Amino acid sequence: MTMAAPKYVTIMLVPDGTAARTGWRMRQWVLRTIVIGIGVLIVVIVLFFAFYGIVLSRAAMTEQVIKENKDLKRYYYKVQLLEQNLHQAREAVTRMAKLAGVDFQLPELPNDSTLFAEVAEKGADTSTQSSTPDWSLPVGLPIQGFVTQQFQIEDPARYHPGVDIACAVGTPVLATGSGVIEYVAYDSTYGNMVVLRHNDSVTTVYGHNDRVLAVKGQRVRVGSRIADSGNSGKSSAPHLHYEVRIHGEPINPLDNPYDQEN
Repeated sequence: MTMAAPKYVTIMLVPDGTAARTGWRMRQWVLRTIVIGIGVLIVVIVLFFAFYGIVLSRAAMTEQVIKENKDLKRYYYKVQLLEQNLHQAREAVTRMAKLAGVDFQLPELPNDSTLFAEVAEKGADTSTQSSTPDWSLPVGLPIQGFVTQQFQIEDPARYHPGVDIACAVGTPVLATGSGVIEYVAYDSTYGNMVVLRHNDSVTTVYGHNDRVLAVKGQRVRVGSRIADSGNSGKSSAPHLHYEVRIHGEPINPLDNPYDQEN
């Protein structure tokens, strides 16, 4: 005869000393359920703390991605505005160049497919190569008008280190290249005179101005209005005297003398 398995379990708490004992009597399946529940709860707590850091990290990454996406949208809008402004500036510079008789044109912007193809071919770092022309070298004439006196340095009796361009008083005088204003003063011969330094060796001179708008030390861009033409100094009629000097030596502004620069 076999004995039936006990259906109840008694849990006793036996304190030290003479304190009364305490006990609970419960069914075995209840005890097993409690033990399994405690085990599951412990596993859940362990998993929660194990994955809590990952959840927080993913949430932070999501917030960062949302922020970057908003920033990219703002930057894209700014790039569109800059592109529109660049097109407008390009048209304005082209018009000023035509008015000044300067023969140059800003390069066209490449389309997206061409630009990204170049980036993929050359790599992200394209800072070592640039197709941008050197706007510091003076090109053309600073004002549109009729050349009344040519460049002449061979004959001392007719020495004239630049060209004279006839124009009305107050006609805008534009910088033929980017650079820094090196000299602004009144000269007994050149009148209100401006000297613009383009680099270590090249300078341009603008003489007989009615008034000078630029100041010494000012950095100007090609096409900037630096003076208004006039009839100051040793001059018999309103005109602009314009010179190009390389290493201090006058060069014919109507030529392309930069091969001699180096």
